[in-house]
Parts: sequence; structure tokens; C-alpha cells
Amino acid sequence: MSSETLWLPKTVANLLTTELANLGDETPCFDSADYDNATNKYQFASFFFFGTFDAACDAGALIELHLMYKMDGTHYGDNEDGDMGVPLPSGNSLHGIFHISEQADVYQQLLDVPLLPFAFRAGIRMYTGQDLTDVETHWLKMYPHNHEGQ
Repeated sequence: MSSETLWLPKTVANLLTTELANLGDETPCFDSADYDNATNKYQFASFFFFGTFDAACDAGALIELHLMYKMDGTHYGDNEDGDMGVPLPSGNSLHGIFHISEQADVYQQLLDVPLLPFAFRAGIRMYTGQDLTDVETHWLKMYPHNHEGQ
């Protein structure tokens, strides 16, 4: 019997929505709830960001994607006290960069980000030169998937 690798897309997870309203430039923003990959055990995820900024973003603008894992089941690797009270994004939590053009309305994607089998919280930190508008229409979505051999 031959073996075939299948891509198995799973349910979309809305990681950040209302938290992004009026988010300031260079301000970290993290989901208030865990994504339980300890149970789901997805190997990869693609992330999709949408935001409307107060004005066109600066040249060279970017948005960092951070994942803070709860590897011991209790504490987050948040570069602080492990409770996500005041998470401090670092190179250890950085999992990708959305490169943003000089636009005010932005749709951007990160593809095939590897995931670990632990619960985590997703977050972003913007370096765009602009704040997001004060509306609740922005979002960060995750499309988890596995490679499955059959």
C-alpha cells in the first residue's frame, strides 16, 4: 500500500480580536486565554492578521508574532513571573514577522509556523509608526494543521 501525505486543515482559532482596538505602536498585546495545543497537538499553524491603522504605516513597518508557551503546565515563558500579567516579548518568544507595506488597511499572513505540544498564548508587538484604529474589527487568526501520512 502506498503512503500519501495529506494536509489536514483544522478549525480556525480567533486569537486576538477586541484586544487590538486602539492598540498603540510598540505595545505588546496577548490573548487572555490559552490555546490548548497540549491537547490538540497540531504541528503547524498559519497566522492571518488584519488591522486598520490611523494612517499609512511607516516604510519598513512590521508586526512581530509571539507565542508564550506554558511548558510545565503552570508557568508561561513570559520573561517575567510566569503569569502573563505583564509579558515581555523577547527573541525566545518570537515566532515570525508580518512585513507591513505603507498602507492603512493591512491583511498579512505567516505560513507554516511550527508549534510545540504545549498550551500557549499568542501575541503581537507592532513597529508600524501608527496605532490601530479604535474599532473592534481587527483580528489575528490561526489556522492549525498537521501533516498526516496515509
